[in-house]
Amino acid sequence: MLGAYAASILKVFAMPTLPLQIWVERVKNEVGVLRQMGLIEEDTIVSTEETVRLVMRIRAKGLVKDGSGQLVPQLQHRLQIEINRQFPYPGGIKFHWLSPIFHPNIDPYETGYICLNVLKKWSQLSDLSTTVKALEMLVTHPNPEDPLNYPTCLEAAKYFADNPPKEEEKDDDVLVID
Repeated sequence: MLGAYAASILKVFAMPTLPLQIWVERVKNEVGVLRQMGLIEEDTIVSTEETVRLVMRIRAKGLVKDGSGQLVPQLQHRLQIEINRQFPYPGGIKFHWLSPIFHPNIDPYETGYICLNVLKKWSQLSDLSTTVKALEMLVTHPNPEDPLNYPTCLEAAKYFADNPPKEEEKDDDVLVID
């Protein structure tokens, strides 16, 4: 009796899932967009009936410490995305930062965790291409006022609070229409 009751409670609190064929099509579309953007490392895609895992590269100017401890620009960054059956609902996607970066809101060294509101507030209306753009913005615009509680992130927060990134004089990718 308790087993059936527990199962009914779990069912009430279970995360929603799309029917399998709809989920497969949605994931194919999302991965296709990332592919068109030239972000996916093709040989890294691993899929099962329950998950799709891939590694992608984003391009954004961040900082990394070199072998001597000096901060140097880093333009390419790798992260892993895992899409599970709950996608596109909250909890259906996980991001894990893979490459070194000196940043208050990204911890590649201990957890791979990325602190970004777009990830925290994921909804079924969210999509991967918008999320990639938000990740690129996070790399170039760190938030030193809300760092992750890891030594490198705290060090980066102090650095960026004392040395805020300079806005680019002119961004060739922006078109302003009056």
